[in-house]
Amino acid sequence: MASSVASDNMYEHFARLSTAYNDVRTTDPEPVLYIRNKLQDRESIRGADIGCGGGRYDLLLLQYLPRLHLICSDVNEAMVEETARYLRDHGQNNFTARRLDASDLQLGDNALDCILTFNAIHHFDPAAFLSQAEKALRDAGYIFIYTRLRSQNARTIWGRFFPGFTEKENRLYDLAQVERWADKINGLNLETVEFFKFKRVAPLANLLNQAQSKHYSTFSLYSETEFKKGLNIFKRQVERRFRDPTRVEWHDENAMLVFRKD
Repeated sequence: MASSVASDNMYEHFARLSTAYNDVRTTDPEPVLYIRNKLQDRESIRGADIGCGGGRYDLLLLQYLPRLHLICSDVNEAMVEETARYLRDHGQNNFTARRLDASDLQLGDNALDCILTFNAIHHFDPAAFLSQAEKALRDAGYIFIYTRLRSQNARTIWGRFFPGFTEKENRLYDLAQVERWADKINGLNLETVEFFKFKRVAPLANLLNQAQSKHYSTFSLYSETEFKKGLNIFKRQVERRFRDPTRVEWHDENAMLVFRKD
C-alpha cells in the first residue's frame, strides 16, 4: 500500500508541475549531441523517448536529428499534453505524443532504432523497461539512458548541503547495479557508459526558488515540515560556504548508459 501511495503522490507531483517543468529544470545539449553522433550514419531513425516530461530533450533531439521520427511518451497525461504543445509551439511536427507505461511499452516488435530516457530511469522498474525496450528495438538498435548515479547525486549542491537529500533519494543506482541489468536480458549488451560534468553558477535565491517549486521530485518525498526545516538549513549552509550568495558554484554530473541490441 505504501508504494502505491508514493506512486500516486509522484503522479500528482508531476501533474502539478507539468506546465512549469521546462522552466525549472536545466537542459544540457551535450547528451543529445552524443546521441546524434551515435546515430548520424542512419538514413532514417525511428525512436521513442520514455518519460518525456515536458519535452525539453525531445525538442533538442528533433532539432539535432532531422531524420528522426520520435514517439514522446510519459505515464503522466499532463506531461504528454505539455510535450505536444511545447513541440508544436517550437515548430516541430515529426513526432507523436502518447501515454505509455515504461513496464508495458506497447511499441511493437523490432520497430525502433533507438529508445531514450532522460533523468527518468529511477521512476521505472529497470529490468521490465529494458526487457520491453529490447523487444521493440531492431537489430543493432540502441537504448540511451541518461541519468544520475547515486555517487553523483551526493556531490550535487543539494546532496552536499540539503539535509537528508541523499537519504531521501533512494531510487538511484550505482554502476554495479547497471552492469547486472544487461546480464538479465538476452540479446542486450551494455556497450559503454559515458560521463558528463557541468559547471553551474547561480544565485542562492534562484536555488531556493527551484527547491520551493520542487524542481527535483526528491523534494516531494519530504513532509512539509521536513522540507521547510531543510530549506532553512540549506540556505544557512550555503551562505557559510560561499562568500558571494549571488554566485554559488558547483558541478552537476550525469552518466549516459548505452545498451545495444545484438
